[in-house]
Amino acid sequence: MSASTDLKSRNLWKILFGISLALNLLIVGAFGGAMLRVGKGPVAKHRTSGYLYMRALNFEDKKVLRKKLSGNKDSRKIIRAKEHSSYSSAVKILKKVPFDRKAFEDLLDEQTKHSKSKPSSARVALVTQIENMPKEERLIYSKRLEDLVRNKLK
Repeated sequence: MSASTDLKSRNLWKILFGISLALNLLIVGAFGGAMLRVGKGPVAKHRTSGYLYMRALNFEDKKVLRKKLSGNKDSRKIIRAKEHSSYSSAVKILKKVPFDRKAFEDLLDEQTKHSKSKPSSARVALVTQIENMPKEERLIYSKRLEDLVRNKLK
């Protein structure tokens, strides 16, 4: 009889622990979401300048733009391989004795050029997408953007 009550009390503690954990996660998630939603959270401050432009697009336009920006699987694999190679080169430079400052600076410059090309291509794709919109759709888009800006500044 005693083993049965021990088992019941253990199960009760497990259930209480699970409920407590769920409530804690719910509170943390709600707090984090509220911080991002209001725009005062650390992630919200680091959004790119094109965030509202992208958000104002309708679902189909977002889908087309994402497809343009993500490219095909082969090009993504090539880009990942280049990035991996670049960081591998950085590791090799960092391990060398004496430290080759010039080589490391050149590598950082190359990585910076690559990272700056991404927003540029995204900007071109966005402008092209908007340019191809009919006048009525562009007016609807401008209204959605206006609403987002108005809500963002409150």
